[in-house]
Amino acid sequence: MRKADVSCVVIALFGFAMGILPTEVPAEEATLTDEQFAEKAIRLQAIVEQKMLRQRGMVPMFVRADDYQLPTAEDYKGAYQHRHLRGKTEEEIGMAPMHVWRAWENTASNTGFYLAAAAYQYRTTGNPRALAICRRTLGALKYIYTLPIEKGEKGFLCKPYGGVYSNQSAPDQLQCVTWGLAIYRPIAPPEDLVDIDTMTRDFAKYQMGIDYIEPHGYFGRTGEDLRREASTKQNWNRAIIFLPLLNLAWRGTGDREFADEIQRWYEVCAKDNKYRVATDRFSTNGFGGRRNVYLPTLLMEMDPSRHRIWREAMLSNYRQARTGLLDDGTWPTAWSYDTRKGGMKPQPMPSVGGGYGRTGRSAIFAMGCVAAQRWFPEEDMRGVARRILERLDENTFRFVMPLDEEHPLPAEWRVESKMLDGDCLTAWLCAYWEGRYRGYW
Repeated sequence: MRKADVSCVVIALFGFAMGILPTEVPAEEATLTDEQFAEKAIRLQAIVEQKMLRQRGMVPMFVRADDYQLPTAEDYKGAYQHRHLRGKTEEEIGMAPMHVWRAWENTASNTGFYLAAAAYQYRTTGNPRALAICRRTLGALKYIYTLPIEKGEKGFLCKPYGGVYSNQSAPDQLQCVTWGLAIYRPIAPPEDLVDIDTMTRDFAKYQMGIDYIEPHGYFGRTGEDLRREASTKQNWNRAIIFLPLLNLAWRGTGDREFADEIQRWYEVCAKDNKYRVATDRFSTNGFGGRRNVYLPTLLMEMDPSRHRIWREAMLSNYRQARTGLLDDGTWPTAWSYDTRKGGMKPQPMPSVGGGYGRTGRSAIFAMGCVAAQRWFPEEDMRGVARRILERLDENTFRFVMPLDEEHPLPAEWRVESKMLDGDCLTAWLCAYWEGRYRGYW
């Protein structure tokens, strides 16, 4: 491995043409020694521990990058109206103001990722401080779990806007919390193991009871709207969200109802023979969490008899997602790829004001690459992950940034280019520590 050359880590994105871009930069272009890589991990974890944590150890989605404080109403003055509001205001829906709900939007997810990172850190180092972080972070998730119980909604995983109950939730929160709980469970002390099994049981029973469709709706959508939408059908892309939770609940309780529900999901989804994803030419986006890369690793462990189903999903998603990586470790908010020309082309994305952008949530993809590597020894997933982890840093841990100097963000989106994104930071730490645990660096 070459000695570190900090100049190689700077953003090299500005000024590129908006044509087809070459991708697949060789993963062996590492610029940090393992010691420097470890020092970077220590520095980034210190940001979480010393500057991001909120009450009970919850990790919010956004803090201001310049002072690590939660955003204010003044910060969001003149900001865009989120597409999920469907033209309604937060007041009409009964939600917290935008600067509050945006800051806390993915708190459960980020806290779940951080639990996974700390669990791998403890598995690797045996450091009691890492175990203490695990226990505190599990306590934060337990606090979120208890908020709906006070409303008579045991098992509902709410988004804790402002650190308190809200009636909002989303499947991605559940999948990320499941990820953290599953990784911590094998090393959890007995009392924590009881909490993990209780929470997973209640989360699973709640989802089964509502047929996996949130009765409160989602922002401007009502519960009935969700039922009418095609995305709520039980298919493979939704199965991957809930099957890890159902398997974890089954493992923790031994209740046959969870085993029966798992089988039902597979039977329903088996009727859909269109699970293959085209890889010759496609469009995709960089905001997605790539759950089809990292969540199947849990199912590969829990249910070896169904490896074939999940291997195909993992590999096709991995090969598509890696095509979007840019020189600084980010990827465009949307891009298309054409194998005939051998490159990637950024695309405008309606959710970013219809313009171009890039995002640091490629860190979640890196987490998926590290988790999936052991199932695909013929692929250099660890190399792709290291490339991303080395090049991302505080200046690119952003939900959205300008794509380049020629394509600035719309004015109403610039506020979020100034926010440190907890999704990026916690996923980075999880990827690094799992990689250390598995001996990848």
